[in-house]
Amino acid sequence: MRPRSIAALLVLFALIALTSAGVRTDENARESAPAPPPQGADGSIEPELTPIRANPLPPGAAAAGAEEIKAITRAYSGRIEDSSYRDGEWAVRIDGRWYYWEEGRLLTADLRPRAEEFTPLRFYRYYRGPLRIREVDSELADRLRNILAERRSDPPVRHPGFQDALYGVSSRAEAENTMVDVTFLGRRTRVHPVTVEALRRVENEVREAASRNPEVEEFVGDLNAVEGFHWRNIAGTRARSFHSYGVAVDLIPGYYGGDFGYWRWAAEAGVEDWWALGEEDRFMIPQPIVDAFERNGFVWGGKWLFFDPIHFEYRPEVFLLSPEDTE
Repeated sequence: MRPRSIAALLVLFALIALTSAGVRTDENARESAPAPPPQGADGSIEPELTPIRANPLPPGAAAAGAEEIKAITRAYSGRIEDSSYRDGEWAVRIDGRWYYWEEGRLLTADLRPRAEEFTPLRFYRYYRGPLRIREVDSELADRLRNILAERRSDPPVRHPGFQDALYGVSSRAEAENTMVDVTFLGRRTRVHPVTVEALRRVENEVREAASRNPEVEEFVGDLNAVEGFHWRNIAGTRARSFHSYGVAVDLIPGYYGGDFGYWRWAAEAGVEDWWALGEEDRFMIPQPIVDAFERNGFVWGGKWLFFDPIHFEYRPEVFLLSPEDTE
């Protein structure tokens, strides 16, 4: 073959090789290129959605509020839409809004910088069964006196936002429209719908106990009234009472028998160490009635240091936080 022909063939082979490589490169490029944004039904371009990932938990952060948020979510599953760790705090979502733990204050994002202005909701370990009056040493006694002095000069404020959302009540008018009429132990009252079934079970248990226990029968027969919904603040505070949401009931007797039915009454009567009063000086509700309330998600105010023995409060989350053997 002539040298000129050989050179021509070499050029031809080189061109074929380059063309093939270019095709393979284009195919590889098409395979690795991102797919075009999907089109909507109307031909419009839909934006790409970035998957939402949970905020990572920093070491030690999981403990703050985790158990309480879990208990709230379980206790009010019909209202809590979601719960997660986000923006450095555990939080729950109700009606599309997030409420952050903030040491029990449960505040929306805009209120978090002002957290110190508010007092928290009380989440605590609650013991079941008979009353055990707490021993108060001199250090705690001084703290109690200081707390009361501070309350008189600057009553504590609890932001109502979380409770308003949880119970669907943010004003007296809304509360009036939300409450339902019930008869409990033969007395008419108004309560939040969330408590109705629990109160029905309590009544059944109390009636059964009354059929066997004369003390219970006498207490029920002597009841003057049952107070449920009552729009007001907790005495001596700027915090809305659980009565305002219709999730607390007071069993008001016809006669207190000279006993103190509220810690404040004892303090105002001049009992300096009111927290040390024994059962013989406190108004007491028969234990079978207390047991019936506790079995159905109500804490008894008679066990509080600031005792309120006619008061029962629907707090199923507190029982979820409190094992049966809580001391």
